[in-house]
Amino acid sequence: MHMRTIHHPPEEENMDTNAIVNRLMRVLRFDASVYREVAADNNAMPQAGIIVTLAAIIAALGFAGTSFTLVIVSAVAGIVGFFVYAAVATGISRALFQGKTNFNEMGRTLGYAYGWYAVGILRLIPGIGGLLAWLGQIVAAIAGIIALRESAEFDTVKAVITVVIAAIVAGLISFCAVGPLLGIIGLAGAR
Repeated sequence: MHMRTIHHPPEEENMDTNAIVNRLMRVLRFDASVYREVAADNNAMPQAGIIVTLAAIIAALGFAGTSFTLVIVSAVAGIVGFFVYAAVATGISRALFQGKTNFNEMGRTLGYAYGWYAVGILRLIPGIGGLLAWLGQIVAAIAGIIALRESAEFDTVKAVITVVIAAIVAGLISFCAVGPLLGIIGLAGAR
């Protein structure tokens, strides 16, 4: 009788582009099982970080027709805002609904869902770009609800409530952090 050996890939293989693309394709199909898989994969945080960074940069490029400074600030705000949002969502899910998650697990699952934010680049399309980017944000929020639900292991209603509260709180925190920076940049540009 021949026994199969289970191959456990070294950590370097966790950054395998094919694995990331495969998971992203499942995110695009709204396959909830991908979020359970990512939640259980303790080594998926670097992958989620790459997705968040690339999605924020791609979305920020949607402002390329306005100013280079706005593109940079938007990309940085997107990345920082993601981490603030993940932290707030973790706290709310645990405090209000006894969600079975932690920051790393929530960061991994929401990080993959964040890939949808890359549609912000559609702002570049004359006339309808803003609307398409806004609709993309709605789709991204739906993916975030699925990710949060699977990470926290509770129902969709609790996930929607958590997403709404976390978005408001994280939005206020991000605005307070980035708003003054934009004001300074605006004043410097006005001179």
